[in-house]
Amino acid sequence: MRHFLLGWLLAAVASAAQAATPAPAAASAASGTAPALTPQQAQQALNVLENPRDRAQVETTLRAIAAVGALAAPAVPASDAAAASGASAAAAPAALTSNGLASMLVRQGSRWTTEIGDALKESLRSLLDVGSVGSWWHDRLVRADARADLAHALWVIIAVLVPALLVEWFSKRLLRRALASVAARRADTSRRTAPESVTVESATPDDDDAPPDTSDAAPASSEGRGHARRHTTLLYRMPRALVSLALRAVPLLVFVGVASLTMSAIGDAGGPIESALEALIDIYVICRLVTIVSQLCFQPDARQLRLLHISDAWADFAQRSIARIAIVVGACTAAVEVAANFGLSDAGHLALLKAVALVGHLMVSALILQCRRPVAARIRAAGEDRPSFAMIGNALADAWAPVSVFIVMALWFVWALDVHNGYRVLITLGGRSIAVMIGMRMVSIVVFGALARLFQGRDEDRTLVHAHAYRYYPLLRQILSGAIGIVTVALLLQIWGVPIFRAFETGTIGHRLASALVTIAIAAIVALIVWEAANIAIERRLQRWTREGNLMRAARLRTLLPMLRSLLFVMIALVVVLTGLSQLGVNVGPLLAGASIFGVALGFGSQKLVQDFITGIFLLMENAMQVGDWVTLAGVSGTVEYLSIRTVRLRAGDGSLYTIPFSSVTTVNNTNRGLGNAAVKISIAYGEDIDRAIATLKEIGAALRDDPKYRDGILSDFSYWGIDQVDGATLALAGQMQCTDSTRWSVQREFNRRIAETFRERGIRIANPQRSVVAYADGSRPVVDGENDSNGNNGHAVEATARPPSPAEPARKPN
Repeated sequence: MRHFLLGWLLAAVASAAQAATPAPAAASAASGTAPALTPQQAQQALNVLENPRDRAQVETTLRAIAAVGALAAPAVPASDAAAASGASAAAAPAALTSNGLASMLVRQGSRWTTEIGDALKESLRSLLDVGSVGSWWHDRLVRADARADLAHALWVIIAVLVPALLVEWFSKRLLRRALASVAARRADTSRRTAPESVTVESATPDDDDAPPDTSDAAPASSEGRGHARRHTTLLYRMPRALVSLALRAVPLLVFVGVASLTMSAIGDAGGPIESALEALIDIYVICRLVTIVSQLCFQPDARQLRLLHISDAWADFAQRSIARIAIVVGACTAAVEVAANFGLSDAGHLALLKAVALVGHLMVSALILQCRRPVAARIRAAGEDRPSFAMIGNALADAWAPVSVFIVMALWFVWALDVHNGYRVLITLGGRSIAVMIGMRMVSIVVFGALARLFQGRDEDRTLVHAHAYRYYPLLRQILSGAIGIVTVALLLQIWGVPIFRAFETGTIGHRLASALVTIAIAAIVALIVWEAANIAIERRLQRWTREGNLMRAARLRTLLPMLRSLLFVMIALVVVLTGLSQLGVNVGPLLAGASIFGVALGFGSQKLVQDFITGIFLLMENAMQVGDWVTLAGVSGTVEYLSIRTVRLRAGDGSLYTIPFSSVTTVNNTNRGLGNAAVKISIAYGEDIDRAIATLKEIGAALRDDPKYRDGILSDFSYWGIDQVDGATLALAGQMQCTDSTRWSVQREFNRRIAETFRERGIRIANPQRSVVAYADGSRPVVDGENDSNGNNGHAVEATARPPSPAEPARKPN
């Protein structure tokens, strides 16, 4: 019908234009048949002209047709142009080409300027159109029947809404105790199940005015545990907060039910009173839902159920501001809708709605200006934590309030100018956006709370798995935060008309990219799980062996641990890198072939390196040495300090550090393998009592084993082996004591010390390796000088034990 009327309007405009043309045009028009216009069509056209929205649409259509006709008009012949221009033929040439880009831009700009000016004039006319409102009000007050209808409507509205409001109030009174019990039960549950969280929460209230402690002394783990406690607190609050939301929604449902029943009983179906009542009920329900949802987040009267980390003062301020704006805007809108249902014209209705919207926008702007200084302080405080963003933070702190006020007022001007029905679209999309953000806030509370609950545990319940897993809690929290942010942005873009999900449909590059990223992420997660599982298994085995006292096996595993970790890391990294390259479209077949060829060539070119690696693997697998052992390798002795894939480091007794490649190791002498025999070998002078010396050695061994300082390291008694060597001057007695590898040298040194003391006390001579024996040919008795006497006889002559040779025997040379 609208297009039909538009056609008739165009025909009327064309006929008026023909009436204003000269006689030839009139003659040509008279030759045709004039269109017939019925009274009904004329009334419909008049209605279109009276409706501002339809009239603006007709004007836009006419301007579009005019613009298309101007662009498509044929060129005027040169003769006609010359005849029409007359005296202006000598004028300067045109500055712009008729169909050039510049002229088109100029025409389009002027056209837009005209349209915006006309829209502004129309909006101001409708906004300042108080005449229609005044005439409606005067008509309702002057006419008796109109006053009676209005009074009847008011009584019906009061009769319907007042009982519903009373029942709602009684429902609130009945549920007040339940709401208080929900909050109190939440506080009791917090103190009982999470005393640590409540202590921290009570010590540091949810006050955003006080910035958190970010000193360097606080470790990162404490900050992570603080985040975990806060998210866990929100997760604990959320179920009871939702219960409180449901309890607050019950009175509203009761109001809707009572109002509907009362309206069906006393209202007239299909009349203006019923329409007005429906509009009032809808407006009231919307305002109450706004306050209920805001109360779910702020909870000014129940801190234990608050879903935002803000102080009580800020929560109360935010809730009161939202309720004030909802009450004012809702009441004004309700009055306007009642007037619209009782004969107010469309122009007056639109003017009043714009005035109500202006009041709401002004209240929001005033609220922004009230929060200007605290928000600016918080922005500057956040910028101080990061010096690189300090300048940006200061600029944002100074500009956020004016920019926000400008945006809020610009939204009202968008509606006031009626630019393509923009404000209605903005309100719809804005409501959806707010719903999405509230929903994602709930999702983030659940996700972060569950994550914190998963990672957080009591100190006595912390295990090795918790210790390893907690390292990844900050990273996982950031990843989930980024994922929630991406999903939120994608939903908002989809709401605002950007087809973001269409870019990830099957067959598109977005779908392939998302598939590749998901596959790479799964491979990385699996690799991380394998890596941590291997580390946890190794550390558990080390702890168990250490707890059981199996220190040797624990030391061996610690020796192999760096090598095993390096090998496992290389394998996992290769798998992840090859998987990522394959998903990104890189053909890994030639890469693997080239890597194999390179590996073979590298093996041939670095045989010594390969030999180091293989020899080291077998030596470590055979438990030839461990960290802390005293070994002799490649002619060098020392304590093993470090074992790698191809080298071993030895710390010598003088402190020198030797690095020996495994390819140089052919023999391993390890003194730390459980047993260490303390070797005993003593040479006594020729002619001493052997049995007495042996008995003395056994007594020393028995006394040493009874000594509390040495008995734990001695495994058996002194074992006498016998006379190890006999010559003309000494008798060598040999034996040993079986000890542990760690006490061998201390026992051996103590045994030698006691031999020297006991033999001196008992007069058992120890052979002097520098003693000389001289034999004389004349048969005289030899004399031993005091300096050659090993028994300390102060230089007196000692009779030789051997008889002098007879004259018949030749003299023997001394040995």
